[in-house]
Amino acid sequence: MPNRPAHRHAPRTASEQFRRTSFGRIALLCLFLCLLLQPAGPALAERPCLTVGVERIDYPPYGSFRQGGYEGFARDLLDSFGIEHGYTMVYVALPVKRLYQEFLDTRTLDLKFPDCEEWNRSKRKGIKIFYSVPVCEYTDGILVKPENLGKGMEAIKTLGVIAGLKPWLLVPPVDKDAMKVSENVSVSGLLGKGIRDRVDGVYTNLMVASHLLEERGYKDKLVFDPDLPHATGHYHLSTIDHPLILREFDEFMKTRTELVDSIRRKHGIDR
Repeated sequence: MPNRPAHRHAPRTASEQFRRTSFGRIALLCLFLCLLLQPAGPALAERPCLTVGVERIDYPPYGSFRQGGYEGFARDLLDSFGIEHGYTMVYVALPVKRLYQEFLDTRTLDLKFPDCEEWNRSKRKGIKIFYSVPVCEYTDGILVKPENLGKGMEAIKTLGVIAGLKPWLLVPPVDKDAMKVSENVSVSGLLGKGIRDRVDGVYTNLMVASHLLEERGYKDKLVFDPDLPHATGHYHLSTIDHPLILREFDEFMKTRTELVDSIRRKHGIDR
């Protein structure tokens, strides 16, 4: 298993001690899962374990944490990469804020997905992070009720967002002092707020919103307003300590296009 950097300073407060103890428990849990999931016998030493930090939210078709397990496009893709290169992939699902802490601060995770260097730039400052080739494209935008389509940002007094995410990267930028932000830990919860008029708009991934609305029988209850600010980019796999593994992943994405495309088609994700 890849080495983890040691902490540089001893805890100074009780709260810091608690946080670091919690981080240590996660690291021990990851180690236990690695040993549990690896095959017995000589193959054990040949299959290093990689911990992949993922978001503990329902985010179909990209990746969802459901019934205690991680599933979706990202799981199938990364599992296929792991099998081909002899890695055991262990998925550590965490709330968005905690995920950034584990990946950037305490370094208990080998990889993170999804990631993008444009997200939370202030937290990344001074840290050398390596990013893979683009894995898939995304569009984040604002969904409103059909009757509010075309009314502009002036009609968005309260915007619903996932806890830990900020909509200030929209193009053109949103004036964060001109409206309130209502956070929720799940996209489904945000969509429910939009349907029940508890927020004026919902900022989220459009494909995820479409999947969840149709899944719950609320198709067309909320619609994307293309005239409102939105953001388009690519999801990447990222790492701090393992650039060589990322290079292997890039090669996998370039040379195993038929396999990758079949996984895309399975989950309805276009190239």
